[in-house]
This record gives sequence, C-alpha cells and structure tokens, in this order.
Amino acid sequence: METDDLKRVWQLLDQRLQQQHALTLRLHTERRLDQARARLRPLHRGQLVQIAAGGALAVLAGSFWPGVVSVPHLLAAALLLQAYGVLLLAFGAHTLWRLQRIDYAAPVLAIQQQLAELHRAQVRINVCAGLSWWLLWVPFVMVLCAGLSGVDLYANAPQWVLACAAVGGAGLLASWGLYRRSRDPRRPRLAKFVDDSLIGRSLRRAQVEVDEIARFEHE
Repeated sequence: METDDLKRVWQLLDQRLQQQHALTLRLHTERRLDQARARLRPLHRGQLVQIAAGGALAVLAGSFWPGVVSVPHLLAAALLLQAYGVLLLAFGAHTLWRLQRIDYAAPVLAIQQQLAELHRAQVRINVCAGLSWWLLWVPFVMVLCAGLSGVDLYANAPQWVLACAAVGGAGLLASWGLYRRSRDPRRPRLAKFVDDSLIGRSLRRAQVEVDEIARFEHE
C-alpha cells in the first residue's frame, strides 16, 4: 500500500473513531441528564409541599391573631408564626424558580455552576428555616393550645414556656456554632457532612450525575 493510501486509511479510521466517541458522549450525556432531572423531582415535590405548608401556616396564624389582640404574648406568637409561614412559602418559591432556570441544553460546566448555585442557596435557606425552628416551636405550641382548647400556656405555666425557650436558644446557638465551624476551610469533611445534611440526597445525587458527565468528557 502506498504511503498516501495509508494516510487516507488512518485519517478515515481516526474520523470514524471521533464520530463514535462523539456519539457515545452524546448518548452518555443524555442518559445522565435524564437521571439528573429525575433526581431533582423529589426536591421539586418537596418545595410544593413546603409552599402549601407555609401558606397554610400563614393563613391559620393570620386568622388566629385578630382574636387575641388584647393578649400580647399570644399576639406576638401568632405574628411570628405567620411571618414564618410566609418565609417558608417564599423559600419554596425561590427554590422552584432556581430549579426551572436550570438549562439542561447548556454546556456541562454551566449546568454544574447552576447546580452549585442551587446547592449554596439551599444551604442558606435550610440554615435559616431550620435554626429558627429551635425557638418557633414554642409559640407554635402556645398558639395550638390556645386555638384548640383555649388554654393560655404562658398564663398558666410561664416557667415551662421560658424553660422551653431557653432550651431552644441553647440548641440554636449550638447548631449555629456547628455550622460556622463547618465553614472553616480546614474542615472539608465536616463541611461536606453539614452541607449534605442540609441539602438532602436529591440535589446531591443530581450533582453526582452531572459531575460524571464532566469526568467522562475528560477521559
């Protein structure tokens, strides 16, 4: 075989190998992206539940406080719960907005960045919503008892309410301290543990799927 013929054969083989690799990469990418979408569905459903729960809490608390305007501690408890319900609703809507903005037709690096932004947002949101519950469960019980049985817990057992608030405050400070400690760059394992606990498996698994695409591209 002449040298020119041999070169043409090698070029043809190289072209076919590149085409095969491109096809394999495209199929691999499509499969992984489909899996990433599926991984995020529980997060999407969770936000719908959160929006419904936040809206219900805001409406119930809002319907309760006009009847206790003359009782300052019950009024404050109801207003706090109403604000928390609105906050839950807003957080859920924000996460849904971020989920809708993910462009699966974009380059893999762009999708990774979008998921990373969602990851950071979920950490901040869950820290805010979760830590505040250390204290908010006390007014929740107060409003629940007053609404269902007409019992004013603070009027009947102020020591119990204050003790619960103190325990909640201590729990809030301890949890915040752990979170701040996890932000130390010298503690990457703690940071991963805390972040994974905050964002849940859905988003974490979606990130793994997209990271696998990037790894396959560079092989």
